[in-house]
Amino acid sequence: MDKIILANKTEFEIADGASLGNIQIKAENFDAVKTITDAFSADNLQEVTFTHNDAVSGEYTDLKSDGFTYVPNMGEDGTEDGTYTVTIRLRTKTEMEKAIDELKAGHEANAEAIEELASIAAESEV
Repeated sequence: MDKIILANKTEFEIADGASLGNIQIKAENFDAVKTITDAFSADNLQEVTFTHNDAVSGEYTDLKSDGFTYVPNMGEDGTEDGTYTVTIRLRTKTEMEKAIDELKAGHEANAEAIEELASIAAESEV
């Protein structure tokens, strides 16, 4: 059995032969499609592990979602059986995207420091 494990330890069974750009997950109903796609948030793609029969087969960091599709599955009688196949497309971030992430993190740290200094300055004026 193949699985994908996201950064927050959420696990999904995936179809055999998956690759970063072609990860197929079975959704038991339409609501599960949203649950699956929501799990692939930017934070959850910081560390991703693939396993095959509980042995690690791949580990990735700094992934980005390139979108998803879903299609209804058909039963043996040719009618929809209520389940869906969700295909997730991931890729590694480009160097530019990684640099932007670093700049954002630095900006947030600077903004927090400035806010703290302003707070200290306001307290000392009282």
